[in-house]
Amino acid sequence: MSGSFADLADKLPASVAFVTVGSTGGHALVVGGVTVLERVLRGLAREGVVEATIAARPMDLRDDLPLRVRWVVPGTPPPDGSRVVQGDELLGQRVVDEASRRALEWTLCKNLTPDHQGLFDELINWRLSLPLTRLISYTPLRPNHVTFIATVIGVTAGLLLLTGDARHVALGGLLLQTQIVLDCCDGQLARLRFQTSKIGQWFDNVADDVIDITFIVCAGLALGGAWAALAIAAGLARAWGQAILFHEVYRRTGTGDVFSFRIWFERERASAAEVFARDSVGGYLRAFGRRDGYVFVWMLLCLLGQLELIVVYGAALGVMIGVLMTLHLLLRKPLPPRT
Repeated sequence: MSGSFADLADKLPASVAFVTVGSTGGHALVVGGVTVLERVLRGLAREGVVEATIAARPMDLRDDLPLRVRWVVPGTPPPDGSRVVQGDELLGQRVVDEASRRALEWTLCKNLTPDHQGLFDELINWRLSLPLTRLISYTPLRPNHVTFIATVIGVTAGLLLLTGDARHVALGGLLLQTQIVLDCCDGQLARLRFQTSKIGQWFDNVADDVIDITFIVCAGLALGGAWAALAIAAGLARAWGQAILFHEVYRRTGTGDVFSFRIWFERERASAAEVFARDSVGGYLRAFGRRDGYVFVWMLLCLLGQLELIVVYGAALGVMIGVLMTLHLLLRKPLPPRT
């Protein structure tokens, strides 16, 4: 940057910010796998800032940082009239030591839960997933790694049912509930460390369906006879319905964001929070059709050794999904342009 800061003060656009840091080095502390400074910079980028001048010693930043960075000598005064931002402060919390770093990290983790989470996610799963996500953020594991681990656990849960042994069935139910906790972690980790991706979104959604279909089919095969036929038919119906859903979501948004899907009788512009609100008896009943709801029930049925009820529940869900999505193909309105 040529010339003095004072000379350029009246030329600085709103898309430029000047970042100062304290003497304690709090800006360089890692919070949830990302330094405080980088979190501040990414926040500025979301507000439209394209260039930040930082009065601090240069430090390594991720290559995917969405703005340009210029380093100047620590203590350099900001240009008159420029936007000055504190590089060691986030969400109104100043990071100066380990205690303040931990406090900010927990605040960030608590903000990871969406406002449209399911009933059992809200009551149980997030209480387990948030501390686990926080621990995982200290490791090299990426969100897709967590999804892969969760998928292996979920498929293993289904395969355990094939033995028909009561202990294996109970363990399968517990593993399935463990999988859904990890299923929360991968998304939370992606948001916490700014590692969201379209591939990860698709991987997460498709993996969940593979796990659920495997679980139902294995339960039916363990019982044999008509139960096996019912479970396989339910799995096929579920696969057909989910394939339609994924196709519709991709045509509408170009992503795998299933929460953006609106079936033909829902308002197109309704938010996810409105669609999944539990403000009525119907809203609470719908909660048991969401994955966190039926997985929790399946776990309880596994502990009770009730494979027949698992197949019945899974068959009801599969038929409902298959029929509703087929009707959606017939009754839907023309899709709006991609957003």
